[in-house]
Amino acid sequence: MSGEEPIGAQAQEPDTEAGSAAETRSDRIRAWFYGLGRALTALVITLAVLGVLGTVTDVVLHEVRHTTSSTSTYAGVSSVVVVLDGDVSLTVVGRGTDHTATLTAADTSTPFDDPARSADIIGATLYLAERCPDSRCSAQLSLTVRPDVHVSVVAGNALRMDSAVISLDGISGGATILAAPAKVFVTNTMTTGAVLGTLSCDAATDCQHIATAKS
Repeated sequence: MSGEEPIGAQAQEPDTEAGSAAETRSDRIRAWFYGLGRALTALVITLAVLGVLGTVTDVVLHEVRHTTSSTSTYAGVSSVVVVLDGDVSLTVVGRGTDHTATLTAADTSTPFDDPARSADIIGATLYLAERCPDSRCSAQLSLTVRPDVHVSVVAGNALRMDSAVISLDGISGGATILAAPAKVFVTNTMTTGAVLGTLSCDAATDCQHIATAKS
């Protein structure tokens, strides 16, 4: 009997092994949850950074506007036909003694909303067209022509009245205006046509043949 281990000692060995196994499982579980927590934290931070970058990129591409300016001249112009679509303003001034037309343009837009402009001379007529695709785009056109040049303007689809201003000054050759909507200012120019919006003339005789309606 002296060579045998005590019964109490034999009974304690399984309990010790079971305790070690339990501690090992507990450590593994804690390590797993710790790793999961780190992964979730990294995921949340990554999503937050991507969200900020996406917002900044969207603002830069779709909200931040830039303005570009240009000047062009066209020779041999005896009449002008202008078509405007969107928030585009136009000033036409009769000045000079030759048949050279000078166009100064200032376009304001985002990188994806640049206005589209075309200008061609067919015969002795300058055909000028400008389109702004949406509310992020606007344009201001200033055209200087010989006073006896006849001017025809068709304008529509403006989203903001203050960005659709048509001004004629000193066009002795007369002008035809069809605009809806627009703000029209006429000085020393006989006009015909129709305006949906507002019309202001320095002399009533200049606008007696143009119909108006409030927008």
